[in-house]
Amino acid sequence: MKKLLIIPLIVLLFLFSGCDKAEMPYGVSVKDGVGFFTFNGTLSSSYLPEALKYFSARNIKKVIMEIHSGGGSTYEMWRIISWIEEYSDIEYETRTYGMAGSASLLIFLAGDRRLISRYPTFMWHKTQGYFSKAILELFDGRSNAYFASRTGLTIDEIRAKIEDGEKDKDWYFGAKEAIALGIAHGYIE
Repeated sequence: MKKLLIIPLIVLLFLFSGCDKAEMPYGVSVKDGVGFFTFNGTLSSSYLPEALKYFSARNIKKVIMEIHSGGGSTYEMWRIISWIEEYSDIEYETRTYGMAGSASLLIFLAGDRRLISRYPTFMWHKTQGYFSKAILELFDGRSNAYFASRTGLTIDEIRAKIEDGEKDKDWYFGAKEAIALGIAHGYIE
């Protein structure tokens, strides 16, 4: 009877040796030395700090971040970008298959290499919220400057896409335009 219990126990120990998934932070996976993290739904920075600490502690030098989000808080966006910049020894490849809009578009732009499917939707607009006009202008200036710094567009070209006189508008675009404007570097193969 003891021999019958020992053999399955040895097999189980062999199968699970070296697995440290229990200590991986939420949303993290690693395959062939490459880290993976996904932003899904409303943009949140909650799990990213622990994910980046995990990748850094294990000397993961490339992280693929998938963005599938229509946006979220400006504050969350800048916190995520700051964390990405803090771990600058990691190469970030950002990807989107479906949607990267508003604040999540700037997260997409934070990638060192930015790849897309053939069918994504992107959206950019002026900052929205219950802030004073001065605060909204501050947020827009900072966000548009970052957008321009990561693409081939000027701040004036970006503003022209999202402003129509006194009326603000949402700028939607797809894969071909994203690549043509330097927003994406190419397609996911």
